[in-house]
Amino acid sequence: MLRRRAGAIVRGLNCTSSPRSYSQNVPQYHPKVRAIPFAFSKEAAIRHVGVAASAGCLFRDFIGSLGAKYIGGNFQPIQPIRIQPVYFPAWFLDAEVESYLTDEDDERQRIVTAYFNDCYLPGATLDLLGRLALRNDQVEPALAVPFSRSLTHQHGSDVICMPYTISPLDVISSTRPSSFTHATTDEDARFEPRFIKTNIEAAFPVLIPLYLVQFPMVQRFESTFVIEAYSEPGRFFIQVSDPPEQPEEHRFDLEKYIGYDYLFVGDTPSPHAKARVLAPKHDRNASANVASWFDGLFSEPGGAEKLVHPKGAAGVNVHMDDPRVREWTAEEVNSIREWMNQGQAIVQLKDVIKNLTSIEDQMQSGSVEVTQWPPSSDPKQGLESVTAGLEAFIKAELDKLQKLEKSRANMAPEWWRQREEKQTLNRK
Repeated sequence: MLRRRAGAIVRGLNCTSSPRSYSQNVPQYHPKVRAIPFAFSKEAAIRHVGVAASAGCLFRDFIGSLGAKYIGGNFQPIQPIRIQPVYFPAWFLDAEVESYLTDEDDERQRIVTAYFNDCYLPGATLDLLGRLALRNDQVEPALAVPFSRSLTHQHGSDVICMPYTISPLDVISSTRPSSFTHATTDEDARFEPRFIKTNIEAAFPVLIPLYLVQFPMVQRFESTFVIEAYSEPGRFFIQVSDPPEQPEEHRFDLEKYIGYDYLFVGDTPSPHAKARVLAPKHDRNASANVASWFDGLFSEPGGAEKLVHPKGAAGVNVHMDDPRVREWTAEEVNSIREWMNQGQAIVQLKDVIKNLTSIEDQMQSGSVEVTQWPPSSDPKQGLESVTAGLEAFIKAELDKLQKLEKSRANMAPEWWRQREEKQTLNRK
């Protein structure tokens, strides 16, 4: 099935109508949608990938492609069969959630808090485009502008604009019935998605500029080059596939050799999630494993297709009115990040207080031995002194916690506060 799916981008391009008719049929994007302008022309895109494309075409026009990329002047790179600028819809997500972690050793459930920053979700499906996280760490809100019709023609080319058909607001609800067994934080613990509580969730709709390019590959194979165009030419991906009529037993299995069913040049594929999990037992693998679970929702073939809204673009457009969908601006992002950072500080401080209180209880019960240095002439008085000092430290930490919680309550984004108040009233 993977091989059958691999040529979808190429055949999708072959079946489309003219670029001009596409650019005239622009989706009615919600005002919250922002777009990153194309940073370079299609000619620059061809020069950027020409050497790799030439190698896949039995080194046709290799010298010209090499010279065009590194020297310039009159060198001419290999020319594509077709090149098309595309705005691919994406979502950036920030969220703070709580769930239970079940420990298989003692069958106890503990609350853990997970923080997701700069997560990437596809806003539509088109085979490989729906599986890649098409952004890197340099993509910042300052690059984006409100979408307008003027953006459908850039650098002398008409841009295909794809509609949103996936809403991130469906992601958590769709994962609640699932099992987190494959996303355990270690061999003896697992998360319980059925009990997810969302402390905050903000989704930012952003259009990602891409160039999709076809070159005359070696006979039998089809290929599509996916070039990220939000900054100077850098990373690109190559999907090489057999034609659909090729028998299954004669198909080339690229994934068997490199672990991916596509090639990438310039940098490794970006993860879909940056997660930090504050888990009991100081589990060092918790964050990486939850991020891996989140990544698997989209990176596997067919993953994004499961999240398509049943009403398509019309259904997602209604979701855009939800207050959790925000414009991707520095002001919006920073206010949410600051609030989430305070949340992390509160969770960590609570953990410190819990551990110190446990030590205090053990000292008072005599279950732990306190060694003093230098030794006290009166061990009982010395123990009382140590205990009093620990009590004072715990009290100071509790005061700090109270101030942090008050500050966080006051810093909550107004739109989230109003939403929570409305939700509370609805539950009464």
